Amino acid sequence: WDGRPVTDFYRLVSRKMIGPSSERTLQSAIAPKSVAHIDSVFSITFRDTKTLVGQAGAYFSLLFDFFVKTTGKSHFRYDLAGLLPLIDSEPWFTLMAARTLSLNCLTVHYAPLWEELWDDAFARDSWTSADPRLDRDFFARLTPKWSWSCALRADMARRQALVEIDVLAALALGMTLDELLSIYRVQFPVLRQYESDTWYDANGRVVFTPSKGLPGVGLPREEFEQVKKMTEGAVTREIEDDTLPGGPFARTIEYRAPFSRRDREEDYRAAWEAFSRRAKRGTGFLGGIRGLFGRS
Repeated sequence: WDGRPVTDFYRLVSRKMIGPSSERTLQSAIAPKSVAHIDSVFSITFRDTKTLVGQAGAYFSLLFDFFVKTTGKSHFRYDLAGLLPLIDSEPWFTLMAARTLSLNCLTVHYAPLWEELWDDAFARDSWTSADPRLDRDFFARLTPKWSWSCALRADMARRQALVEIDVLAALALGMTLDELLSIYRVQFPVLRQYESDTWYDANGRVVFTPSKGLPGVGLPREEFEQVKKMTEGAVTREIEDDTLPGGPFARTIEYRAPFSRRDREEDYRAAWEAFSRRAKRGTGFLGGIRGLFGRS
């Protein structure tokens, strides 16, 4: 706008080539400013950052993924993006924004976005799960000025944020819990398979997963089968880390027992109950849902 290039803005980027039979179809993230891309990615620039963050959270949800998956299309472009609604109603937007920003704002490049969208309600938020491996004080420690601790970095915490975003999107769209569960069971068999055999250690780190989207994460199956019944102690693994400037370098990863799995359907039920209670106590409910490009 006004002659400015799109790289002056934070943008919602999505993989253009999509596969309805994959674990996830709609794969998106918020790109920082000054970043460009080639044609394998479809991006949307928004006039205001609140709309960007609301739509990014919705794109992360199983519900939007489900819609895209059912079209059977092989490319995600303007024609599909224009059919997806905007979720900007309260209380869902603020709850979703806290999780969306914490998932995305991993580096200082996102500090302006975090600080512009900051809401004091973020620090009063909490997880809907009582699992002790989730940092109970994560939300309470959030600050208006971005810092390293404002981002979700633990495997289980990032998964929990995505689970809660699924529920928030369903509530904002006026769906029922049974509808959300049915979509998960019927339309996401690969995700269900991966979820059923992904194990976390006592610190919320993935110790084993069959997910093809996470190659090299956790122990190989043979090694994990030998240690998965441990009730205490730790297992270590040496890796070559080539993710930072100056690499590669040797790094030791520790997995602390005991190891266990999560039940996504039970987590959906717990989140649904918790968010429904909060909505009844708060003001404002579903509000309006409008189309991304002006269509209702």
